[in-house]
Amino acid sequence: MFIKPFKIKSNILVTGSEKKRLRQRVMAQFNRPDEETGTAPSPLGELFGNRAKVCTVKLITYHEEPVTVYTSDKRPIFFELNGKLLPTVYTLWSCPDLVPAFTTHATVLPKLANGADLMIPGVVKKGTNLASWGRHQKDDVVAVNLTSNRAAVGVGLLAHSSSDLYMCGGHGVCVRMMHVFGDKLWGMEPSVCQQVPLHGSVVSVPTESDFPPLGSEKPKPVEETVKQVTKSLENAALTAQEEESTSDGDASDDEPQEPEEAEKPPNPDDLIKGALLNALKLHGKKIALPLLTSTFYPQYVQPEIPDGIEMKKSSYKKVGTFFKQMAEEGLLEIKEEKKGIEKVTALNLEHPAVLSFYPYKAQKASADGQDAPGGPASSGASNPLLLTQMTAMYAVSERTAKLFGCFNVALGKTLDQTQVRNYMRDYVGRNKLINPLTKLVTLDDTLREICGCPPAPEEPEVLVGLADLTETVLNCMTSTFEMRSQKGAVTKGGKRAIIHLTTATRSGNKKVTLISNLADYGINVNDFAKAVKLGAAASTTMTEVPGSKGEQLMVQGNHIKFVFELLTTTYQVPKACITGLEFAKEQKKKKKK
Repeated sequence: MFIKPFKIKSNILVTGSEKKRLRQRVMAQFNRPDEETGTAPSPLGELFGNRAKVCTVKLITYHEEPVTVYTSDKRPIFFELNGKLLPTVYTLWSCPDLVPAFTTHATVLPKLANGADLMIPGVVKKGTNLASWGRHQKDDVVAVNLTSNRAAVGVGLLAHSSSDLYMCGGHGVCVRMMHVFGDKLWGMEPSVCQQVPLHGSVVSVPTESDFPPLGSEKPKPVEETVKQVTKSLENAALTAQEEESTSDGDASDDEPQEPEEAEKPPNPDDLIKGALLNALKLHGKKIALPLLTSTFYPQYVQPEIPDGIEMKKSSYKKVGTFFKQMAEEGLLEIKEEKKGIEKVTALNLEHPAVLSFYPYKAQKASADGQDAPGGPASSGASNPLLLTQMTAMYAVSERTAKLFGCFNVALGKTLDQTQVRNYMRDYVGRNKLINPLTKLVTLDDTLREICGCPPAPEEPEVLVGLADLTETVLNCMTSTFEMRSQKGAVTKGGKRAIIHLTTATRSGNKKVTLISNLADYGINVNDFAKAVKLGAAASTTMTEVPGSKGEQLMVQGNHIKFVFELLTTTYQVPKACITGLEFAKEQKKKKKK
């Protein structure tokens, strides 16, 4: 219903009495007892709190259907359809048990975001009897969530009753989707857009790796994915290692086993020294010497230090003490020109610690531009004005927390597929796990635990391709989705979408600027019109074009150059996707006195 842009007719702030009636209506429809005065409000009651600004927004959908939307602090919380209130995904994230939920696979969400309904074959149920469909009637309000995340990603109406769904034979429509994460209603106010929070998995669904190929007796383990060509190269080494491990195992049977030591947190001294080694490895030949230590540290060392690590938490306590310790170890040379003023005069790039160190690229949270799950969409990860692309994301689970903890990526942090590949490449290279003969990855204890392989004493060596290992890690993470800005040109129907800028003359020989196809790039036309009003100090109106599906934005005066700069800078639209710059008003040349 809200996949395509809609028109807002009015946006009115409701009075206190109207807010109270709306709250009572919501509580009555969803069978929630209304809190009495003095008791702690529920999450649903907080949406209608005394300080919350509740507004009634009347809009017309793309298919000319009138809909009333209720917002709380600019965020849509309910919308009314045929006299029935339906919650938005924002409301269901704060009140997960407000309506019953139907579960589907994560791969179905992009289809729902394109306007498809939830079909019966896509529903994941716990059982095959009538009770697995619940006790619901036709047109009941239901939510849709994913097997990997309990948080709702859509809201709709049941197409059939529970008994009819059971008798459909596994065919037909189950839920008629009315609102989906990522549609225009979700992005109604870009400043309060929120990504899907992680509420835990609903049911564990087996993946392709859990099923053996046809004709096989048992599932193929990870260690058997080694290529046939490498077997002849490794047989001798494996047999020798097995003999040594068996002899050591027989000798160690009589000895008492020591208890395993608890995993210690990383030492700040090692991390700060590693940051210096990383800076020397990456930038050592480019650093112009001599250089003040007060400039060298913040410019080269500090950007490589992981988040949360500070000099005062280490044994060095001060930057000067750190540099003196590194000079004693022979990594660099410092010279004191005046009292309290020291300079780095030389760098020892041939030091054994530098030669044996594997460099990595530091990725700060601020550089990634990603918020915590469920936080607002930040402009670093994606432009909140241009949320047009649904991106598959993977959250760090308990099984992979130890692996990504080496990069200071906390449990529950979401990463895209490219970031996971980069982290895996850095981890393998930093720990020198690449076999020089086969170019395959030797699994250490952390990777063995993720892949489900036995510990090292039981099996001497396991080799896996990096691509297969990355795919296994992705399958162990929690899958979710985020709305992000699409980089590059937007394609529509196989062709690149173009924003047309033209000028025209209206009555009284007045010039106007016409802007077309803004909706193809997911641009909120109302916010864009406000930006043009403030920047160009000109009035704007929306006009319909005969023979065209979309609308044009008309701006009084010739402001093509300003609109072009606004689209390319703030909205990050490629310059090649905008036409009409030749119609810009030429600036008058100042006369020389």
